[in-house]
Amino acid sequence: MESKFYTFTGILNINKPINTSSMNVVRIVKRFTKVKKIGHAGTLDPLASGVLPICLGQATRVMEDILNTRKTYRVRIHLGISTNTYDLEGEITNTRNINNIDNKKINKGLSRFIGEIDQVPPMYSALKIKGERLYKLARKGINLNLKPRKVNVFSIRILKWEHPFLTVDIECGKGFYVRSFANDFGELLGCGAHINELSRISNGIFHIESSIDLESFKKRVEEGNWSDLLHKIDNVLDYLPKINVDKKIEKLIHNGAILPKDLYNINVPDKSKCRVYNLEGIFLGMIIFDKNINSWKSYKNFNLGFNVINNH
Repeated sequence: MESKFYTFTGILNINKPINTSSMNVVRIVKRFTKVKKIGHAGTLDPLASGVLPICLGQATRVMEDILNTRKTYRVRIHLGISTNTYDLEGEITNTRNINNIDNKKINKGLSRFIGEIDQVPPMYSALKIKGERLYKLARKGINLNLKPRKVNVFSIRILKWEHPFLTVDIECGKGFYVRSFANDFGELLGCGAHINELSRISNGIFHIESSIDLESFKKRVEEGNWSDLLHKIDNVLDYLPKINVDKKIEKLIHNGAILPKDLYNINVPDKSKCRVYNLEGIFLGMIIFDKNINSWKSYKNFNLGFNVINNH
């Protein structure tokens, strides 16, 4: 039987429900849209909900750029109880009194997590070590001595403190694990803690308010107007400088050639990137400055002269 796939390019802002994996969301989107090339930009645990950017077609090539953007998580922390998974699904490992925990101690404790900090990834995570997911090793009873990593926390805002639950919004960078934060914060207070609820409310330009839940997305597919939800590739790159180039430079970029040294005549550090558009305003891709050759060169090229094609 002949199978039919469609090629769309763009990014969906899906509100992932709890009790489903990020990869399952990808499978659902693929099944409903019949788009062959799909990936997600940033894993959310099954117990977590919220913003999950789903990249289709050529947009899968900017998943790394989305991963590198700032994210905001809303987390409800249960103080006084520690678990082996650092969340409510794990086995309780310790229970401690929290009668001495007050606003002053909470604020002082949270302040220790602002800025660039060292954080050890949790064993129950999708992080790969030598090709195997950590959570798979943890389920086998294997506990590795993981090294701390540098992560950035830009802000932590208290939303509610209702004994024994503390709800905060955390704005952070790439590689930050909320479950490790919850456990570390509880240990710092001397009472232990774990995640009770977790939602990602923003991921770069994508926000929870403008996301669409899976059931609503399925209806849009059935109605035939789901492609209106797609965000353009260059929307996630708007933090980069932008230039327009003529036909000659456009051809060089498509061919992956070295570009003229004076193409973007400013003092730039090595590995600086730039968005490139042609004279008609069509996004061509990204170029990068290479100090080894003292010039710009193609970094990622895109062919966006089409939106939909049929593949049989």
